[in-house]
Amino acid sequence: MLDDSNEPWPPRDRAQLRRLNTNLLYALDALLHSPSLTAAAHSIALSQPALSAKLRQLRDHFGDELVVYGDKRRLTALGEALLHRVGRVLREVDDTFNLTLDFDPATAEREITITAPEAIELMFVSRIIPDIRAAAPNIRINMAPFSHGSVQKLFDAGADVAIVPDVMADPSLCRQPLFEHSLSALVSRRHPMAGRKISEAEYLAARHAALSDEMEKALFGDYGPNDPRARRHIVARTSLNSMLPLLAVGSDLVVTTSGWFAQYNAAILPLTVVDLDFARPTSALIAQWQPYRSREPVIQWLVAELTRGVGKVSYRHPEIG
Repeated sequence: MLDDSNEPWPPRDRAQLRRLNTNLLYALDALLHSPSLTAAAHSIALSQPALSAKLRQLRDHFGDELVVYGDKRRLTALGEALLHRVGRVLREVDDTFNLTLDFDPATAEREITITAPEAIELMFVSRIIPDIRAAAPNIRINMAPFSHGSVQKLFDAGADVAIVPDVMADPSLCRQPLFEHSLSALVSRRHPMAGRKISEAEYLAARHAALSDEMEKALFGDYGPNDPRARRHIVARTSLNSMLPLLAVGSDLVVTTSGWFAQYNAAILPLTVVDLDFARPTSALIAQWQPYRSREPVIQWLVAELTRGVGKVSYRHPEIG
């Protein structure tokens, strides 16, 4: 048996493990995620009295109420702490009992889950999905929601591979660098700044559209109060990368984003990329996966497809220009 470090457990530690009723884990997961006891019972095909009995067992085991039902259902502090952990354990149990080292992309039938910042989905992942599907026609591809912060939480939510900015990468996880990108700006083709470099003073004097702080950090990480992005005059914000360039179309607004994403949108919208004539960060995008899965052929294949895809992605979309 291995822990997160992939080191074998000593026999004495293995002997001290308490025997686990896996059905209790499924019950706990349902109770922590469902809005009511009835809904939890329904989600795992149990009667409400049967699930109530399992809830009593779980409360006895943990010495905690875990979930409190009343006018408003709430989780205890321990219940909150267990919320994502239990899901991760169940996925690892499922991975263990369904693990096969026989993987042929041409015939495999399974789902793979990738998570990436929305801009990376739009201008990178969208370009390589056709190649993945051509190589593995029976594989189902699921793009999971991305959140800035802990990479491990992305895996807790079910990701097989996560594409993250290097500033967010977890050193305890496996990694494969994909590509680098730097900041660029987008403006309308009729904007006075179109077609030239803009200085920091001009950048700060302009009006800007921007992503939410969370979305910007997902691409380039945190930035300090002296960074020009922190001092710009933002008049419009959006939580969608796909919406951001549209805010610059036909307006006087400046949009700051990944150079790759800027070029992608300038090819399909009436926008122009302008260079920023001041220091700006460069960020690498990293593919990460969990060490215990590093020998799985499906993970090795998926990472190889992502790596190959970097060389195939051009700024101009082959179908839409």
